[in-house]
Amino acid sequence: MNLAELLTNPNILQRLLLVELAIFTCIIGLLINRFEEQKSPLRRIIVIALCTIYGVLGAVGGNLVFKPSAEQDTEWIKQVWWILGIGYLFALPTIAYLFKTSSVNQTQIPRKIPQENLQRWRKDLLGVMAAEVNMRLDDSLHNDHLIQLVMADQREQVGRPEKITVNPSNSPPWWKRLPKFRRVTTESEAGQKVIEVFNQEDIAGKLLILGAPGSGKTTMLLDLAKDLITPAQQQPDQPIPIIAELSDWKDDQPIAEWLAANLKFRYNLPEAITQEWITTRQLLPLLDGLDELGLERQRLCVQQLNQFVKHVPHVVVCCREEEYKAGEQILKMRGAVCLQPLTDEQIKNYLKGFKGPLWEGIQQDSEGLLELARMPLLLHLIPVAYPDGLKRVGRHFKDDKAKEDYRNQCQGKRI
Repeated sequence: MNLAELLTNPNILQRLLLVELAIFTCIIGLLINRFEEQKSPLRRIIVIALCTIYGVLGAVGGNLVFKPSAEQDTEWIKQVWWILGIGYLFALPTIAYLFKTSSVNQTQIPRKIPQENLQRWRKDLLGVMAAEVNMRLDDSLHNDHLIQLVMADQREQVGRPEKITVNPSNSPPWWKRLPKFRRVTTESEAGQKVIEVFNQEDIAGKLLILGAPGSGKTTMLLDLAKDLITPAQQQPDQPIPIIAELSDWKDDQPIAEWLAANLKFRYNLPEAITQEWITTRQLLPLLDGLDELGLERQRLCVQQLNQFVKHVPHVVVCCREEEYKAGEQILKMRGAVCLQPLTDEQIKNYLKGFKGPLWEGIQQDSEGLLELARMPLLLHLIPVAYPDGLKRVGRHFKDDKAKEDYRNQCQGKRI
C-alpha cells in the first residue's frame, strides 16, 4: 500500500481521528485545571475560547468517526482531513505551552516533609515576620503615625503604557464609574493603602514601588506586609509574606535559590521547605533595595527577577526611581507606582500635631527645610530636631550652588 492509499484509507483516518479526539480531551482537562491560575481576564477568555474550539472540533470529529462504513466516501475523507488539519494546528502550540509551564504550574516537589511540620514552620515564620514588621514600623515612624502618601501610576516603567486609576474617589462622578479600561486618572488620593493597589484586578499582586530617597518606599512595603500577614495567619490558603533585601543577592543566582538561602540564614528555615512553598505558590516575596546593588548588578538582578516573576503569582519590588531608570531594564510586573513628594498642605497638617510653630517657621524657607520636609523620612525628624518650634525664616540665594550648599547644610547639620 503506497502513501496515497494510506492517506485515503478510512481505517487509518479513523484511527488518526480517534487519537486527535483523545488529545482534545486531555487538552481541555489541562486547560480547565489551569483556569484559576490565569490572573487576567484576557487570559481566562483565551482559555474559554480554546476549550470551546476543541469542544466543537471534538463534536464534529466524533460524528465522523462513528459514521457507518457505507458513508465513508470521498466527502467523508475530505471532512476528516479538514478536522485533522485544523485540530493539530491548534493542538500542537497548546501542547507546547502546557508542557513549557507544567514544571512550575503543575508539578510539585514530592512531599517528603510531613504536613504538620510545614504547618508549624508556617505559624512560626508568620509570627516572626509579624513581630519584625511591627518593630521596624515603630522604629521608622519614631512612635508617630504613618504619613498619608500619594502614589502616581507609572506602569510605563514596567512596559505597560496604558493608564489606570490607582485610587478612585469615594464618590466619583458618573464618568469615572465607567469600566476600568476607560478611566484615565493617574494619581491616587492621599492615604490610599498600597494593599488596595496590590489587590487591583489588573495588577493582581505583581507591583513595582518607585520613589526618591526618603520618600517612604520601605515604610510602605512594611505597611503592605502588615496588611498581608493578618489574613495569612487566619487563612491557611493565603501566601506567606516575606521581606528580603536584594542587596544580599549574589550575581547570576536564581531568585528562588537566593530566597531559600536567605531564609535559611535569617530564620534557620530549611531550604527544602522554602522550595516547597515557592513551588506550591505559598510564598509572597516583598523585595526591597534593588537600587543598592549598583547599576551593573541591578541589571543582572532584574534579568533574574523577570525569570522568577513568570513562575510566581505575587511579588513586590521596591527601588529608587532614579536608579531604576538609569538601569534601563524593564521589570516585567503588572503595575508600578511612584511615591510623590509631600505637598505644603500635607506637611502643614502633619506638623500641626506638634508643639511650637513648626509650620510657620519653615513655610518661607522653601529652598531649605521646606524642601527637605517633602520627604517623609526627614519630615518625621523635624519635630525631633526642633522640639520647641522654629522662628520664621526667609532666605535668598545668589546662585544655584549657594542654594544647594544651604540645602545640604539643613540636611547634614540641622537634621
